[in-house]
Amino acid sequence: MSAPLERIKPVRNSVLPSQTTPEQRFWRSYKTPLLVKEHGSITHINFCPSGTHDFAVTSGARVQIFSARTRQVLRTIARFKDTAYSGEFRPDGKLLVAGDATGLIQVFDTKSRSILVTLSPTNQAVHVTKFHPKTLTTLLSGSDDQTLRLWDITSSEPTSVFKSHTDYIRAASFLSSSSDNVVTGCYDGLIRIFDPRTPDEPTLSLLHGAPVEATLPLTGTTILSSGGPCVKVWDLVAGKMVKELGNFQKTVTSLHTGGNSGSPSGANAVLAGGLDGHVKVFDTATWEVKFGWKFGDAVLATASSPDQKHFVTGLSSGVLSIRTRKTEPRVKQGVKQTKSGNFARMIRGAEYKGDKEHQILIDDERRSRRKKLRLFERHLNAFRWREALDAAFVPGMAPELTVTVLDELKRRGKVRISLSGRDEGQLEPLIKWAVRNIDDFRNVEVVADWMACVSGMYATVIEKSPVLDELVSELRRKLTRQIEIAREARQLEGMLEMLIQSH
Repeated sequence: MSAPLERIKPVRNSVLPSQTTPEQRFWRSYKTPLLVKEHGSITHINFCPSGTHDFAVTSGARVQIFSARTRQVLRTIARFKDTAYSGEFRPDGKLLVAGDATGLIQVFDTKSRSILVTLSPTNQAVHVTKFHPKTLTTLLSGSDDQTLRLWDITSSEPTSVFKSHTDYIRAASFLSSSSDNVVTGCYDGLIRIFDPRTPDEPTLSLLHGAPVEATLPLTGTTILSSGGPCVKVWDLVAGKMVKELGNFQKTVTSLHTGGNSGSPSGANAVLAGGLDGHVKVFDTATWEVKFGWKFGDAVLATASSPDQKHFVTGLSSGVLSIRTRKTEPRVKQGVKQTKSGNFARMIRGAEYKGDKEHQILIDDERRSRRKKLRLFERHLNAFRWREALDAAFVPGMAPELTVTVLDELKRRGKVRISLSGRDEGQLEPLIKWAVRNIDDFRNVEVVADWMACVSGMYATVIEKSPVLDELVSELRRKLTRQIEIAREARQLEGMLEMLIQSH
């Protein structure tokens, strides 16, 4: 009994490097933008840390709470006498605090919108209000009277007052969830770290060099500050700047962490938005720009949800851009769900495939069926070499299969036999294929072998045929160009090696 013929295995070309990185693919997945026009510039965006992660948008004389599920307005808090600032959720999501241009600080119930606490420490604008990440009754406020205050919302008097600033306070936050230390950014160009136990003088002062618009504590020892067209990274232990990010043309107004999970770099992503209309994503491991968006107006606020489902940007023109990323389905594809009710009774027994012995017979019968051979495989099995070569260039043939046929004929030593006895029309498909594929480095060896045989066997035919002569000339021009590119790449590689060695 003769052994069955083995099918020819198609050539598998090496996979080319991807043109996009995992970070780019992740941030590009924020699609389906929703644009909402507000009455005034959007100065602050804050996501609720708990629950469904609804987000508060501060614009004009009101704070609107948007639903994270429907992206529609759930509640509107408009109980302000003037422009509202810094609408922030408490970590449990039950309360929301905001200041306004009259110096009033109000704490609202997010469900009923009723005012629970009213504080009036100054008659100048309060631009910063923020709850403590862990202590739910502790509140932080910073205003244009150059004073930072710590509050216990159960009392009408501040627990600590910090008066070391010499200009407007535009940024303030708690250094970490396990500490009461406060970091502030001021228009006098200084970043200050305060300990509430010694509020008279800051424990550390850092010179940013421009009016500070935003601060962002990353860890207990690392903070970011933005002011002017740059973002600076500070090491609090060493008390110095470790990195300056000058990727913007205008003032950077907003800093925000990329989220808690889901990103290819985990939580190591920082969003920075500026007046030049750009929002850029930085990787905190290398501080390189991984992605970015360009908006039509100046960016005043930007934020992403803790579950990384929404990316929201507020512009100076009053346009709110809400981008949503498609999340994983609740039930994975291919996983069968349990059926119940009338439908389950109706299809009962539909998945029964018979007893085990019958299944084995059916499976054996399926395995015994031979797949249909391709045209070039039938010619190769019948030793019809010329016909097999012609079948490699039929319309619709995959490039990998064409290379498979040419390699197989070369492996069997039938190159000259398959090329013999051909005229101009029968040589043209092979030469055209060579012209198209000489640019692909994966096919250079195959093209070189076959064209060497063609030029040796049919030199006189090519000289007499204008069509073939033009194709060979085009092949020569492409080959010369590829040689020049390789030479230039080699020279560039040498120059880079010299630069690396010099440093």
